Amino acid sequence: ASAETMTMYSPQKVSPLITTMSILLSGSRSSAAAFATGSKGHTVAFSSAIRARCFTSSTSALFALQGNLVSVADCLASHGDNGVKFIDGSWHLAADRDGRAEFEAGPRIAGAKFFDIDDISSKGELNKKGLPHMMPPPKLFAAAMDALDISNSDHLVVYGTDGCMFTARAYYSLRAMGHSSDHVHLMQGSLKEWHENGGEIDTEPAKAVSADELDLSKETKYKAQDPANIVDMKAVLKVVNEDEADSIVVDARGAARFHAEAPEPREGMRGGHMPGSFNVPFTELLDPDDPTKFKDVDSLKEAFAKGGVDINTEKKIICSCGSGVTACVVATALEQCGRDAAGTYIYDGSWSEWGSEKDTPIVS
Repeated sequence: ASAETMTMYSPQKVSPLITTMSILLSGSRSSAAAFATGSKGHTVAFSSAIRARCFTSSTSALFALQGNLVSVADCLASHGDNGVKFIDGSWHLAADRDGRAEFEAGPRIAGAKFFDIDDISSKGELNKKGLPHMMPPPKLFAAAMDALDISNSDHLVVYGTDGCMFTARAYYSLRAMGHSSDHVHLMQGSLKEWHENGGEIDTEPAKAVSADELDLSKETKYKAQDPANIVDMKAVLKVVNEDEADSIVVDARGAARFHAEAPEPREGMRGGHMPGSFNVPFTELLDPDDPTKFKDVDSLKEAFAKGGVDINTEKKIICSCGSGVTACVVATALEQCGRDAAGTYIYDGSWSEWGSEKDTPIVS
């Protein structure tokens, strides 16, 4: 910056200057200019024009949104920045709640969009077994991103409504389909906490994007890929049937379902688990007081150790569950513990596929 924009500074003013730059990088919009005062009362001033030229909103977002799991406070700091989009990824297993309907009725985070894991998924000829919320084909995903006004360079913050413990699926899907992993974040805390802390909300009805309304013949701006780190039943069968497999399977279902002591929630499925698989119930990884939050890293490591899982194994870890949703909780927790995400996979069909087949091997 020129002398006309900020006063000359001495070494004694370096510390306040750094403080000022931190304020600027954090995306503060509370005043037209940010100031730092030196030890002798000298002032270093950055005009809003300089801030606009030097620090893009993307830089601001990078400063506030660090890591996969981000606090409500950090999300509040980044809300309203260009290049930061909030995505309601709510999904519920219980019949008395509907994430899409709740989003459309409101409230929702101001400006947020809804990513429907059931709707933006493989169907028809791409999913002849009719399995729920299978990863979408790239063309459909890209068209949905265009309709949601999301570009590849955007930072995406996935959040859920109060009590929603399944947002990791939307979060994982966005990454698997090609959005840069360091640009996708999962808010730790619900819409309720957001609102209680002064977060802006929309209360008017809104319509969520529908796959049936997308024109898949059009060229898309968004660039998607085939889903990464996703495996099918054939790959899992190979692991289960080999004595020295290069992978292990971690099952996120509750212990009672894993041991066939409780019925499956979906009709027509056998109970039990895949031979050699490990059981780490996804509920052991989430905060019992607020399932929109993960437990701390030490508690996560303890849960994996309790389930007999070596998070540092060089083998691939295939995460499975009831239908591919809470497997994403396990995958997210493994990465939070420091495991390289490249070595972790999701069995997309999970028990909805495995348990419905007549000849898949099952221990009950």
